[in-house]
Amino acid sequence: MSRIDETIQAKLDKRKQLEEAGVEIHPYAFDKKQTLRTCRDSEGQTVQTAGRIMSIRTHGKVLFFDLQDSTANMQVMVKKTEIAEATFKMLKTLVDRGDYVGVTGSVLTTQTGEITILATQVEFLGKALRPIPSEWNAASDKETRFRKRYLDMLINPETKRVLDARWLIQKEIRRFLQDTHAFVEVETPILQPLYGGTNATPFTTHMNALDSDFYLRIAPELYLKRLIVGGYDRIFEIARNFRNEGLDQTHQPEFTMIEWYETYADYHRMMNVAEDLVKHLAFELYGNHTITVGDQAIDIGGAWPRVRMDEALKEHANIEFETLSDQEAETLLKQHNIELKSEFTRGKALFELFDELVTPHLIAPIWIIDYPRDISPLSKAHRRNPQLAERFEAYIGGKELADGWSEIVDSVDQRNIWENEQKNMLHGDAEAHPLDEDFLEAMEYGMPPLGGIGMGIDRLVMFLTNTWSIKEVIAFPTLKPLVPLHIESKTTQTKEQTTKNVVLPPREEAEALLEKYISEEALRHHSQMVAQAMQAYAQKLGENEELWYQAGLLHDLDWEMYPDEHPNKAISEILTAYPQEMLDAIAAHAPDRTGKHPTTLIERYLFACDEISGFIHAVSLMRPAGFEGMKPKSIKKKLKTKGFAANVSRDDIEEGLTLINTSADEHFAFLIEVFSK
Repeated sequence: MSRIDETIQAKLDKRKQLEEAGVEIHPYAFDKKQTLRTCRDSEGQTVQTAGRIMSIRTHGKVLFFDLQDSTANMQVMVKKTEIAEATFKMLKTLVDRGDYVGVTGSVLTTQTGEITILATQVEFLGKALRPIPSEWNAASDKETRFRKRYLDMLINPETKRVLDARWLIQKEIRRFLQDTHAFVEVETPILQPLYGGTNATPFTTHMNALDSDFYLRIAPELYLKRLIVGGYDRIFEIARNFRNEGLDQTHQPEFTMIEWYETYADYHRMMNVAEDLVKHLAFELYGNHTITVGDQAIDIGGAWPRVRMDEALKEHANIEFETLSDQEAETLLKQHNIELKSEFTRGKALFELFDELVTPHLIAPIWIIDYPRDISPLSKAHRRNPQLAERFEAYIGGKELADGWSEIVDSVDQRNIWENEQKNMLHGDAEAHPLDEDFLEAMEYGMPPLGGIGMGIDRLVMFLTNTWSIKEVIAFPTLKPLVPLHIESKTTQTKEQTTKNVVLPPREEAEALLEKYISEEALRHHSQMVAQAMQAYAQKLGENEELWYQAGLLHDLDWEMYPDEHPNKAISEILTAYPQEMLDAIAAHAPDRTGKHPTTLIERYLFACDEISGFIHAVSLMRPAGFEGMKPKSIKKKLKTKGFAANVSRDDIEEGLTLINTSADEHFAFLIEVFSK
């Protein structure tokens, strides 16, 4: 029996003895008249309180224990002469650290100066069966801290300080907007038939009741604007959002943000309100307007300067962007290893250079204003320069804090912008904004002048508490499950079971199609590598090897001849003789183009093998021995080098690992072995 099992058994034995003595282990209620914080201010008075025992010390006929509730800690003294003998014996022999008790007694100060409750009555309120750690090494055991966050809150005062600040910030945001500016708090859908409101990659799910795919919202914006059309003037929502993107020190896939909208207001008004809000929050937390960012104390109480993006680039990087030719701008991007997500535009180049070269220098509060319009698909054109948008972002500590603009209220203008976004999507921009016909119809009923803003609550808490890890400011951050749970619908299970018996054209026909439609040797080689990987995984998983092989071989069949229609051209016109399971897998390997996200085994594994196969091949070309002796760690090292195989999506590789619920080491090692043969 392990030590922990022995400890649990000892506690179970004590529980049994308590029950045999007639003690109710988990009573229904207790009349707690004062919190421990109130008790600490009640010297000379009789109190009745309760909490968890955090430590016990015995001194002959006197017991001391430290009691904790959500407000404070306080010492309790129990004298054998002042309490029932049975109760004293119970406390001495059967009650442990972690148990709950109710205490009645008088508050006094001991000879050592400790404020204490002298107990006259103690009631047992609950037995803990696992020991609470006496120490919690935050530096070396972060993973355990986040997985057992309840213990972290219980033991680590800093964790509770940050979370308490979060709850206060949310409370004060509501109070400020509702009481000071007459905003109405509203709610909008989390499950949406079409995502929108920002440029991001969504999560998708299937609603059985409607037999339809839905997206988890990436932002509440478009529904909040529908409320504006419906007649509301000032609204806000503290919204839970979901973006299927990377995790790092400042980003989580599930996060909280606030958006608010005000009619008859422009972006200057929105900046005024937001600036006042942040100052208000700082004052409520600290009683002044000074916050600490890293090791710097920053006074945010003054007026925050408003600087155009191109002016900031000139000031901090000595680049006069307006004088650059397109070729010179592209050369600068290459010099700084910056890759655009889709085709080049001057606006995208300006923003990426600003983001890379300027933002680390923006420590004191500042508004960066007048963004390029081609990266601001929901922002109104600047009133004096149509190439710019009346958009702003707040920066503190080198990080973006808020994003907002004068809103587009012209449905014709909005349609033109979104149609251009569709062109970006066809050129590979996975975060391009979709065209939402339902929202455009709402706009056509008319909208007044409008200002809007979005602010991440998690990011705001980080700034105001000087806590530079997003996991620390979220009560329960997203973590990879220790034991992956596969949840398949009955429909999916049935579909996967039938793949072993599908009828396929001969492999020779698939190879002939490859010859016909792909002349580029590198793309043909990539298709063959993915086919190898898929066949090997099918063999490992007991699936249809030929189906998986041909899915891998033909997944990029139309890429060379029909790049703008890939993979829809192949699915609808070229591969009509192939089974639906294979066509679905090919569609799901490019979800941003088809709207079909990977769900079945073959779909998930094709997605997981596609990008990484090309990347592993690129690594092999850099090695004299090719695949021989290659290790997963060399793949992971190259993935961190942004300039190496820059066209390969690191996000897709990470998502692929999630889809097949495996580690990078395991997946990479398996593929290296396959490609080495």
